[in-house]
Amino acid sequence: MSDRCDEALANLYLYLDSELDRVSSDRIRAHLADCPPCEHVFSFEHRFKLVVRERLREEVPPEFIAKIRAVLSSEYEIDG
Repeated sequence: MSDRCDEALANLYLYLDSELDRVSSDRIRAHLADCPPCEHVFSFEHRFKLVVRERLREEVPPEFIAKIRAVLSSEYEIDG
C-alpha cells in the first residue's frame, strides 16, 4: 500500500460525499484510475451507501408526528 493509497482511503467518505476540494478530489480520482484495489474499495463503499440510503427511506406516519408535536407542545409550550 502506498502513501497515495493511504491518502485516498483516509478521505474515502469525504470523497464519496463530495466534501473535498477540487484538487484533492482530482488527485483521488486519478489514483483510483491507476489503483484497482483502491477503486474496488471505493466502488464497494459507494454501492453500500446507495443501498443503505435506499433501504432507510421510510415515511414517518402522520400519527407519530402528531404525537411528537403534542408532547413537545405540552413540555415546551411550542406552537404548531
